[in-house]
Amino acid sequence: MPKILALAFLLILLNNTFAQQAKPVFKEGQAQLVPAFSNASEWIKEELWVQTNFDSDQNGKLDRMHVFLTRPAQTNSQGLKLPVIYTTSPYFGGTGGDSKNYFWDVNHDIGAIPPPHKHAVAKRKENRPLEAFFQDQTWVKRGYITVYSSSPGTGFSDGVPTIGGENEKLAPAAVIDWLCGRGIGYTTRTGMDTVSAFWSTGKVGMMGTSYNGTLCLAAACTGVQGLEAIIPNAPVSSWYLYYRSNGLVRSPGGYLGEDTDILYDFVHSGDPENRANNDALMRDAVLVPGQDRITGDYNDFWAARDYLTQMDSMRAALFMCHGFEDWNVMAEHSFRFYEQAKKMGLPAKIYYNQLSHGYPPPLWMMNMWFTKYLHGVNNGVEKLADAWIVPKGEREAKAQSAFPNPKSKAVRLYPHLVQSNTGILATTHQSPVQLHFTDNASLKAIELFSPKKEDNRLLFWKELENSMHLSGTGSIHIQLSSNKTAANLSVYLVAVPQDEPTKKLKIEDIIVNRAWADPQNHASLDKSEALQPGQFYELTFLFQPDDQIIPAGHKLGLLIFSSDPEFTLKPKKGTQLTVNLTETWIELMVVD
Repeated sequence: MPKILALAFLLILLNNTFAQQAKPVFKEGQAQLVPAFSNASEWIKEELWVQTNFDSDQNGKLDRMHVFLTRPAQTNSQGLKLPVIYTTSPYFGGTGGDSKNYFWDVNHDIGAIPPPHKHAVAKRKENRPLEAFFQDQTWVKRGYITVYSSSPGTGFSDGVPTIGGENEKLAPAAVIDWLCGRGIGYTTRTGMDTVSAFWSTGKVGMMGTSYNGTLCLAAACTGVQGLEAIIPNAPVSSWYLYYRSNGLVRSPGGYLGEDTDILYDFVHSGDPENRANNDALMRDAVLVPGQDRITGDYNDFWAARDYLTQMDSMRAALFMCHGFEDWNVMAEHSFRFYEQAKKMGLPAKIYYNQLSHGYPPPLWMMNMWFTKYLHGVNNGVEKLADAWIVPKGEREAKAQSAFPNPKSKAVRLYPHLVQSNTGILATTHQSPVQLHFTDNASLKAIELFSPKKEDNRLLFWKELENSMHLSGTGSIHIQLSSNKTAANLSVYLVAVPQDEPTKKLKIEDIIVNRAWADPQNHASLDKSEALQPGQFYELTFLFQPDDQIIPAGHKLGLLIFSSDPEFTLKPKKGTQLTVNLTETWIELMVVD
């Protein structure tokens, strides 16, 4: 009996010793699953409100942000301090309907005042958005605390959504200040009982996808102390580029007719009693006039919503992620922000896959990033390649010293007429020739490959004897005229097997790149001017960043048309555009 008691005592002692020593474990530069942190029933979940330094709904009270978190029990029982992985979002507290009934009508002429539309009403989740604890299983078990907050005017956070406004930067910065012991947290939305983040090391990383990733950029641009690293996935870096292209009113892919006011209605799930005030204050007085769906010009409203111009104070290490086939938040958003971070000398890497919107990088890469910059483990992640590209049709990323590929060079291709608005792409100039085509907004891009639709587009092909590796941002230079004062301009790059009839393919199967522009903005992005019918204008604008290999035996195609019914306004058909082939070309970045 004494032996049994002694053994039991020893086991208790060992268990207590183990409990006292519970801490993060690292192997091969990554935080490992820790059994002591893995029992979800022992996790501590809390909600609180962090006070900000702004009053965005102008009710005379400083806004408080709703925060909810998960931490291991050892942060109480052992006094363990851990770093934080933080996500803020406008979606946690509920959203409105995304029915097209609430979108802007795009069936009208360019420059016309669009008809009014209905407003969606976002429904707040009254049971608290605790289901947002979606990262706990990944990160809490590895020795992190996960923190989430609802952005201003959403869920149980005070304030008003501004769709890229200043409060969406300051709100996560206030939460980070609290996590680092500099801010004030309250146990209730209106009470005065305070709560501290005694369990935080003061090292914070942020991650998120789409709008959540955008808010990572916003917070980082404040330069808030304690935000050490961010992993944004498919973020918006400029709200103008999300809703406009080169002066053209354009919708994000899949959401024809969306704009900032539509998104505002979708996320405005805050206190219903404040809705009318917020609608008048922000949606009707700021968003609708500022976004300017009549001209599509760049203005002060859009300039204030471009994070690239706000990066001077940024200090966080950046691991950027995106998909080249994301036609919602397009690849230019991530590249321009990453490129600027590199110029600033910040730790910065980029990961691109060949997928659509919102696919994250491998866990091991995110793990190494946070392990380095939050736990301070010298795992050498900063010495890894700066760019990681998943080749088309593959699943594993390949390391690349930089993006674009350092071996890529500009290759210029000129369109040549062969017959009936169809021709080839060559490396020499076309002899003087002008081609006409007529806008028909009812025709989708895939329909325009048919010879029966040659009057509605221009189409040029280049047969590839060898594979072509594109890496970087291509461009198009085009000289054109219109028989009307306004017109849409759309340009597609496609690739198809030489023997494959295009009528059997979907556009998503053959698309290589896209670009859109408003010829009225040929001279200035911030000031459109009516086109003089018959007068030629020159435009140069960019395709999206890309890195892919077009196989030998394929054809590279250039499609030039006017209205794109999946992305642009849809005016009445009949606008005629004339393109001067002699002064028209594309420039592609090709790996030599």
